[in-house]
Amino acid sequence: MRNRTRMIATAAAVSAALAAGTAAAVASTTAATPSAHAKTMSARVKAGGAKSAEERQGHAAIAAAVAQALHVSTARVNAALQPLFAAGQADSSSPVIAAAARSLGVSTHQLNAALVHAKLSLAPGS
Repeated sequence: MRNRTRMIATAAAVSAALAAGTAAAVASTTAATPSAHAKTMSARVKAGGAKSAEERQGHAAIAAAVAQALHVSTARVNAALQPLFAAGQADSSSPVIAAAARSLGVSTHQLNAALVHAKLSLAPGS
């Protein structure tokens, strides 16, 4: 039971973090004037480049950890998880997770467990 609670808490934290990032991106693109909008977008592109590289590295690390846990190639896992990363959802009942699990030939439970394990193993202080 403790592991299930931990998985749910992790999924909720991941969803909240992804939602916060999306909200911040949306908020940063709204500006009162076109020139302010251009400045905001310019600053976001410069800052977003580093963040995008960090996100790509994080996604690659998660894909590698999930691949290892499921005994599947990293390329297959990366391709299967792209819609999940794009959607920014980590809900275990999500159709995106179900589709990813089907494409990998595993159950949604197995994929969710591998995702949670990957997140916990890659978390700071682990």
